[in-house]
Amino acid sequence: MRPKLCTMFALTTLLAVLSARAQAAPPICTPGRDLITIPEIKSQGGFLRGVVMLSDEDRSMPGASSGSPCDTQHLRFFKGYSTQEPMKPWPSTGDPIPGPTLRARVGDLVELAFLNQIDTSEFPNTLDQGEQGKTDGCDIATAERRNPAPPEPPQSSQIYPRNDAYPNCLHGSSTANLHFHGTHTTPSTTGDNVLLFIRPALRKDGQLAPDDAFVKEQFQLLFKSCERDGPPQKWEQMPPLWQSRQEELLNLYDTTAPYKGVPGNLPASMKLWPRNDARIDAGLWPQYAIGASPYCFPLPAYNPSKVKMGQAPGTQWYHAHKHGSTALNVGNGMTGAFVIEGEYDDSLRKFYRQTPVHKNWGLQEQVLVIQQLETSLNLLSGTNQGGPAPLSVNGRLSPVVTMRPNQVQLWRIINGAPRDFVEIHGFTSHFFGRLTPAWRQIAQDGVQFAFANYQRFGTINAKVNLASANRVDLLVRAPKMEGSYDLQVVTSVSDVPAGTPTTLLTVRVKSDGKVIDPPMDFIQKEHDFPTQPKFLADIAGPFYNQRQLYFNTDPFPARTGQGKMPLHEINGQLFDGHHVDQEMYLNTVEEWTLYNQTVGIAHPFHIHINPFQITEVFQPNLPAAMDPTSSCYANPTDPSTWNRCAKIKGPWVWWDVFAIPTARQDDLDSSVCTELENCPADIQPYTTCTGGTCTVTIPGYFKMRSRFVDFTGQYVLHCHILAHEDRGMMELVEVVPKPLAGAEHH
Repeated sequence: MRPKLCTMFALTTLLAVLSARAQAAPPICTPGRDLITIPEIKSQGGFLRGVVMLSDEDRSMPGASSGSPCDTQHLRFFKGYSTQEPMKPWPSTGDPIPGPTLRARVGDLVELAFLNQIDTSEFPNTLDQGEQGKTDGCDIATAERRNPAPPEPPQSSQIYPRNDAYPNCLHGSSTANLHFHGTHTTPSTTGDNVLLFIRPALRKDGQLAPDDAFVKEQFQLLFKSCERDGPPQKWEQMPPLWQSRQEELLNLYDTTAPYKGVPGNLPASMKLWPRNDARIDAGLWPQYAIGASPYCFPLPAYNPSKVKMGQAPGTQWYHAHKHGSTALNVGNGMTGAFVIEGEYDDSLRKFYRQTPVHKNWGLQEQVLVIQQLETSLNLLSGTNQGGPAPLSVNGRLSPVVTMRPNQVQLWRIINGAPRDFVEIHGFTSHFFGRLTPAWRQIAQDGVQFAFANYQRFGTINAKVNLASANRVDLLVRAPKMEGSYDLQVVTSVSDVPAGTPTTLLTVRVKSDGKVIDPPMDFIQKEHDFPTQPKFLADIAGPFYNQRQLYFNTDPFPARTGQGKMPLHEINGQLFDGHHVDQEMYLNTVEEWTLYNQTVGIAHPFHIHINPFQITEVFQPNLPAAMDPTSSCYANPTDPSTWNRCAKIKGPWVWWDVFAIPTARQDDLDSSVCTELENCPADIQPYTTCTGGTCTVTIPGYFKMRSRFVDFTGQYVLHCHILAHEDRGMMELVEVVPKPLAGAEHH
């Protein structure tokens, strides 16, 4: 039994500090400033207790829309505090830093209050269910274009939403929730519930509704119940006053929100409480909340009598995941690291304290959240030529990380960019011929390597490619010589990164008269490496089901017309939140093949709740796959060759996000065919013919295995280029109890 809940957070006084508009610091975006260590909310006594608040303030943004090198912009972003420690003010540097780093341990109970206290009047051009009444749902963006003969006044033209339609469009970016990558928990109720939409608190005469004191009181009751009985399964298990207050506030919103310029004129289809009411009557968790929502769930330790998988210790993260606004919200800074410690961390720290000298230093950590910060998306730009936003780390451009000579640090790197891939190439020195820092990878996407994979993939300075949402743990070793060393990366959203390397961060090796001797080194022997938990052993068959999913970007959709935007689809469909696309039975194992029919875009596949192992990867654009003399050649006229050299030897790495390799297109020789009906039958599904030339599209793919265990409920899979997800490249999935024998056929 868990101990009684200690004193809950002093919301009233703390939020008065956090909610106040900070004095805007002068814009500072100069590269090369010291790395900011993000404030942490740490668990104590088996509980991770804290507040994550969505707020809005001025921040200094590099490369903003005006084109100047640094602007003050009004952003929506996360900040927070621990409720188990004395009040600490949120950093007021003016940098757009990520939200608080959450640090818990396997076996802990997570108790977080999520508060949405955005002032919607500050963001009139991005709407929520008809807020301000300018649209039926989608954001609207216009651009001014001058007539050829000034001084005629400029003309406005609408550049968005064009062919996008609600709900698969950009909208609702003041509504939010929290999505936790890498947590083994329920996708429902107070767990990793991304189908929950939390609207900003209502405002009147400077007062918030619900107010802070009421939230504190009601969440204290909920967390006590969660400790005693586990997370709530039904809405009726929430505190009664919270239920009635949410009904009151949602009805107030429905009857007062302006629509088409008229307050209280919302159409029935846009009212929120009737939707909640219908779900509650059906025994389901309501979708909408006003102002606040609690997150309460355990991080289960592995116990085969209770769970088939446990929580993997490692580097996880969280971000806002409201469909239609995920890209913009992550681009504003609604991200944060979530470090879940366990035996993995204990083993690493033990190894680096084995000698008296190293014991004094220990294993220092750096939590590094890569961000791609922007206040709007290119598809809302008047010219659509804004270019990608620069990458920053913990809110700063090319920050400086300090290391001692001969020191090894643990770097937890999170690619929190909403779009770009980041490939780590290596360090360069400011002094010719000098040794540079080195690294070895020890974990992927919050799951440690098996020692065999540490030897195979964690070799010294092996390139690391992080798609959007990927994480890696690196052991980084500083050289003996003092100096500055730039970590070079290449960013891209394609299969083969292209472009000029840029400096992600700089390592400054400085002794200050203190030398680590003997030098710290990488782990070399298996008995020193963290032992992988039994529940992370390779997934074996038999498979209850095998599925195929096809990701495709149609650049010229027939149903749109000239000037319209490409469609990003899965299995030829856009997201439908009222239809379950994939239904899996609880406690079964499945094997899926994910195909990419898009040329030039490697769609990063992400499925919530369940990590997966990859057993095959086919990349048709690799040189060997394109070389007719190679044994790995993928012959465009012979689909049986399209899986050559694709199999991966176990043990397999666990992933949370994996980029599906890009497709390849080959023009067929006229001797093969010039019209589709004359092409070989087995390539006709992949072939298009125009003007006497036939082109074969060879899809890239990977094959994965996953266990759908321990938790039922609905969640999503999607492309983690977040603008693709917002515009429809997502599916609704559900895990349901397996029927009794024979019941499946009735």
